[in-house]
Amino acid sequence: MSKPEIQYFEDLKKGIIKKISEVINKKNINTIIDENLLFHIKDKTSVKFQKYYFKILHNFDYYFNTTNFFKEFKYYYSLQGIDNQYLELLENNKVEISDLLKKNKLSELYLKYFANAQITIKGKKVIKNLGSFFVKLIHTFNPEQYCVLDNPIKDYFGLKHESFFIAFIIISKAYKEWISKNRNLIQEIRNKILQIDPDNILSSDKMTDLKLMDLIFWQVTNIKN
Repeated sequence: MSKPEIQYFEDLKKGIIKKISEVINKKNINTIIDENLLFHIKDKTSVKFQKYYFKILHNFDYYFNTTNFFKEFKYYYSLQGIDNQYLELLENNKVEISDLLKKNKLSELYLKYFANAQITIKGKKVIKNLGSFFVKLIHTFNPEQYCVLDNPIKDYFGLKHESFFIAFIIISKAYKEWISKNRNLIQEIRNKILQIDPDNILSSDKMTDLKLMDLIFWQVTNIKN
């Protein structure tokens, strides 16, 4: 990668970190709890999703033992534009997909199964990029290193015209860098979550810092929209 390319990605990351700090800071902690995190504990649809999310997190046993993992995954994440035939293709290639996940061969996995998926829509074959599906799958099995990502968050951080692959790499790096410099703030937020979440819906023991960031910014963008 050339120096201009490296500088471009570095500048994007710095811009994201600046936006994170504008939202998450010492004076805004109560707002984050009341407006961004309490929603995920009180909203019935979100609660249902969180239970599913923590059930499958890091769970390769569940991944292999269920016969409809990808169909269920699509349903809970409300992923659109993917036909059952393609979901079956993913199901039939579980072993290779898991091997690529475990070996962190993300570009190979993306290019083979998600970058140019052949989907049937109204009887016609079309080529679709399943970047949103891809990044959510990666996060499921490596939630410490890679963030989950939705279009509103991608757009919010100024990456509307970047691919999901590029965006989730840059945002993951930005999240991790910001977190490393704000450990006390993250811990304070986690402590407050314990106070408002007696039923442990957000599974504090399983919730990674990147998941926490997603919960916050999912609701930030949801409120804005």
